[in-house]
Amino acid sequence: MTEVAESSRFVDNDGVRIHVLDNGRVDASAPPVLVVPGMGEYADEYTWLLDALGERRVVVVDVRGRGRSDVPERGYRWEDHISDVRAVIDETRLDRPVLVAFSRGSSYALGYALEFPDDVRGLVIGDYFARHVGLPAEFAEQQLRSKLRGVPVSERMPEHAVRQVFAESHEVPLWDRLTELRCPVLVIRGGRKSALVGEELAAQWRGSLPSVELALIADAGHDLWSRDVDAYLEVVLPFLARCS
Repeated sequence: MTEVAESSRFVDNDGVRIHVLDNGRVDASAPPVLVVPGMGEYADEYTWLLDALGERRVVVVDVRGRGRSDVPERGYRWEDHISDVRAVIDETRLDRPVLVAFSRGSSYALGYALEFPDDVRGLVIGDYFARHVGLPAEFAEQQLRSKLRGVPVSERMPEHAVRQVFAESHEVPLWDRLTELRCPVLVIRGGRKSALVGEELAAQWRGSLPSVELALIADAGHDLWSRDVDAYLEVVLPFLARCS
């Protein structure tokens, strides 16, 4: 817990305080990593990655409405979350980081990489589409009742934040824009039924971005790492080593 407290800091994004965890290895020679968790996740769940990714700078962000970040009344659009990523990269002075994302956080990371293609060294998509998914507001109740790693989303995020993410969501198709990316891309998917990227979506990734790397963690579902951290690292670490 002490290590987390020492590496915890806040970044201001136009009056919204964004919480990050930072291992502080500013002199590391390996490319830095920014971790972008998914819906209902928070940075503290990724504390283990601060040391697991080798001798490199690792920063994990709590996007707005998650973890220890502020919960503004409004401002939960795709563009607002991308601006959180931008604010963190600027404030922490990450030099062309590799973005490692999971689930809905993948659309924020992908959006950033498309907006600032020269500022991203690599991109890891965690079992997700090349689209920012528009969420029907009436499904917010279902999301609040759902569980992630045994914990209800209603206990993971303030109810207001969940409802606003749904209320302010809009569909943003990105498949046709993938060729604008200028960095290596790795898509990680699970082999269990709960995984989002099955064979059809994997084929769509290949068709839309022929250079994409696809990796399968056979015993994982949509939650790629909690069952077997080592299996997840066996996929991520070689990709990071190739991003220079």
